[in-house]
Amino acid sequence: MRLWKSGAAAAVLVASMAPALAQSPPMVANWAGCYLGPTFGGDWGDSAVKGTPNGAFPLLEPTVIPNLSAITTGHLHPAGAIGGGEIGCNFQSGSFVFGLEGDMSGWGFSQGVAGRLGPVDPLAPGTTLTSNTSIHSSWLATVRPRIGYAVNNWLLYATGGVSLSEMTAKQSVFFSATGSTQAGKATSSDMASWVAGGGLEYSISPAWSVKGEYLYVDLPSVTVHQFNPAFPTFTQTTKFSNNANVIRVGLNYHFGAPAPMPPAPMAAPAPPPAAPVVFIVFFDWDKDTITREGMGIVQQAADAYKSGAPVQIQVTGYTDRSGSPGYNQRLSERRANRVAKALAALGVPPASMVVTGRGENDNRVPTADGVREPQNRRVEIVKP
Repeated sequence: MRLWKSGAAAAVLVASMAPALAQSPPMVANWAGCYLGPTFGGDWGDSAVKGTPNGAFPLLEPTVIPNLSAITTGHLHPAGAIGGGEIGCNFQSGSFVFGLEGDMSGWGFSQGVAGRLGPVDPLAPGTTLTSNTSIHSSWLATVRPRIGYAVNNWLLYATGGVSLSEMTAKQSVFFSATGSTQAGKATSSDMASWVAGGGLEYSISPAWSVKGEYLYVDLPSVTVHQFNPAFPTFTQTTKFSNNANVIRVGLNYHFGAPAPMPPAPMAAPAPPPAAPVVFIVFFDWDKDTITREGMGIVQQAADAYKSGAPVQIQVTGYTDRSGSPGYNQRLSERRANRVAKALAALGVPPASMVVTGRGENDNRVPTADGVREPQNRRVEIVKP
C-alpha cells in the first residue's frame, strides 16, 4: 500500500507538469556533471501508535487495563515544513541520465495529542485516565540513485535509496485514582530506513535548473517503555510506526556547465551566376560571308570557350527587315552555320554548339519593315 501511494503521488506530480513538457523548446540541456542547491517544501505523515500493558496492576480493577490500552493506541498525523540542501552528480548517455544524489534537511515533522477517558473503574466512578502522546523529528537525510529520461529541456526521473532520521517519541498517562503518572520517552535506536519517489527537472540555462519532487519516506519506528513509580510491577510498551510524504522544489547550480551555444551563422548568399559572354559577328547586306573583322570576333569566342570548363554555347543568326520573312529566316540560318563551321575549325566541338536562326526577329535596333540596319545583320555567340 505504501509503495502504491508513493507511485501515485509521483504520477500526479509528473502529470501536473506535463503541459509545460509538451510545449518546451528544442533540446539544449546537458545533464552530465555535478550540482548543488537549496530545497524547500512541506511534509506530512502517519505515526501508528500501539500501547501494550505489561505486568500486574494490583490496586486498580482489571477494567483499567483495557481502557489504558485504548487511550494509548491510535494514530498521530505529524506535518510541517521542510528545507535544506542537496548535492549530486549525473552521467548522461543519449537521452538517459544516471546519477547519485544526497540531501540534508531540517523539518517540522511533529505532533502531540492529549486524551482523557473516564470513568474507567466501576468501583471508583471518578477514576479517569489522561494521556499525552507526541512524536518529533528535527532532521532528514537521504542518499539516492536517480535514473531519468531527458526530453527537450526536461528531465523526468525516478529515485530511491536510504533515508536517515532520528525520531523521538513521548507518552505519559495520569491515573486520577492514585494521583500518579507513568511516563516514558525514547529516541529511535536505528536511524536508517528507505525512501522512494520521483520528480521532474527543467534546465533554465546551462548552469541552472529547477525541480519538483515527491518522496515517500519509511521512517524508523520508536518503542517507548512507560514506568509508574507507584506500581513497579506494571509497565507499558508503546510502539510508534512512522512514515512521511515529502513534496518539495529545488534550485540547482551545475558546475562546469558548457557555455551557451552561439547562434548558427547565417549562410552567406550564393554568389550571383556569372553573366554570359556575348560575341557579335556583323555581316554585309544580304551576305552570309564572314568578314575579316568578323573572323577576329570568332577567334575571340573560340579562345574564350577553350580557356574554361566545357560548356554549351549558342550560335544564333539574325537579319535586318529589308527582305521577306521567309528569305530572312533562311539567310539567318546560313549565317549561323557559317560561324559554327568557323568555330569548329578553331577547336570548338560541334556537339558543344546549339545553332539556330531567328530571321528578322529580335532586332538589335528596332526598325520599320524594309529598313536596312547593319546592327541587325549579325550572329550572336553566347558563352554561359
